[in-house]
Amino acid sequence: MKYTGQEILIVDDRKENLLALEKILAETGSRLVKALSGEQALAATLERDFALAILDVQMPGMDGYELAELLRGDAKTKNMPIIFLTAAYSEEAQIFKGYESGAVDYIVKPYNPTILVSKVSVFLEMHAQQEALRRHRERLAAVNEELEAFAYSVSHDLQAPLRVIKGYGQALLEDCLKKLNNQEQDYLHRVLHQAGRMSQLIDDLLALSRVTRAEMTYEPVDLSKITREISAHLREAEPGRNAVIRIADNLTALGDPRLIYQALDNLLANAWKFTKHRGQTEIELGLLTRNGEPIFFVQDNGAGFDMKYADKLCAPFQRLHSNKAFPGTGIGLSTVHRIVKRHGGRLWFESEVDKGATFYFTLKDIEKPQFE
Repeated sequence: MKYTGQEILIVDDRKENLLALEKILAETGSRLVKALSGEQALAATLERDFALAILDVQMPGMDGYELAELLRGDAKTKNMPIIFLTAAYSEEAQIFKGYESGAVDYIVKPYNPTILVSKVSVFLEMHAQQEALRRHRERLAAVNEELEAFAYSVSHDLQAPLRVIKGYGQALLEDCLKKLNNQEQDYLHRVLHQAGRMSQLIDDLLALSRVTRAEMTYEPVDLSKITREISAHLREAEPGRNAVIRIADNLTALGDPRLIYQALDNLLANAWKFTKHRGQTEIELGLLTRNGEPIFFVQDNGAGFDMKYADKLCAPFQRLHSNKAFPGTGIGLSTVHRIVKRHGGRLWFESEVDKGATFYFTLKDIEKPQFE
């Protein structure tokens, strides 16, 4: 049997029992650490990380129940599976005491070696999977730290020269405007505009990357309240716009408040942008139910788009309208898609050219996704 690298703690006050266990469990490929008393077992746990402990119940001094309780009380061993081996099975109270002490299984002597090996193998497999998951999380955390450092470096290194370009460009515009002809002024305005656009693109890309890596919190979120706040900001930025924004009351969902705010902000800003050429902007946040599933939607009466290009809409940098007609970086809907996906939901849309668009999304109604 190939050695797995896992270790099993076996505890019994009789050497012949330990030798028998060692022989039976040899086929598991794990290393067996033997202890003749509870004290020896506790000392062994200080030096090693065990995948499993097999304890004899009836031992002089510290018995198996007391040892199990001490193991459960230690942060290092509190999650270690424990199997009790005992010759006493006559009293149900003893069985319950074993489970209350922290046992995950209870085997009566004389036991069937095949059954014991089978059960031990299951716990070893579970331990191996848990260890693999722990290592994966550690690698993922390290990668996220590297990405965060890289994102900060990119932001700093790219934004710094852009600030210089914008600073000198603005100085030229203020100090030399009268000396420049119309074409030269146009060139300078174009430089400043493109520098500003690139700066916004960098910010949007960083925001998109952080959505994927952000720590998630879950609590009730008031979508109606958030939408009213965002709508107020949009109106303040463009007070002359003739706009009707309808917001359904008491729309709530379970999720990360910061990320949901960001998703709604992008959807509403998108609707606001693409309705700017309408005589009256009309935007609505509402709720409908299909097959018992709550579905939120943001609807507008804007420029719309051809649904045959819908598969491109959530990809970064993909735009269905010219930047001249509707300025932007093409990142907003990608961000919304990632946020909705992280909440276990779906995002889809319906639209026609010049007839507005409706963006639907769900937020899975669960306390916390099992996997993110």
